[in-house]
Amino acid sequence: MSEEREDVLLLDVPATGDYLSVLPTATAAVATRLGFSLDEIEDLRAAVNAAVTLLLPESARPRPFRRRVGEDSLHCRLEVGAEILQIVLSRPKGDPLPDPGTYQWQVLRALTDEVESESEGAMSTIRIRQQRPSSEADAETEAHRIR
Repeated sequence: MSEEREDVLLLDVPATGDYLSVLPTATAAVATRLGFSLDEIEDLRAAVNAAVTLLLPESARPRPFRRRVGEDSLHCRLEVGAEILQIVLSRPKGDPLPDPGTYQWQVLRALTDEVESESEGAMSTIRIRQQRPSSEADAETEAHRIR
């Protein structure tokens, strides 16, 4: 992201159980503060859930609050830019990410403005970018623009 960032929220959660619900909830809280509509907020929640599903192997998917010593964490970085909300989810590299043609990828692409993935070094990452809503001043300017 080339623009200057205003805020960055970092979350590391165990890649197990109900801890994963923290990520879409944090995303929704940030999106609410930025003025996203309720539908847009729910789309972002669903997108984060889809990304988590893609990142985690079947054996790590939600189960009761149990964590084994040495289990990996899922890293989330919410970057609030002037025009873009970027959500970066990553995990230590393990199993390869599912094929880009899978249903989860299609859902993720449908819910977001832009999504990309990479497996580099020791990490697998999914990056979601969503355009921030226009401010009220922008909306008023657009409404009064001569056409």
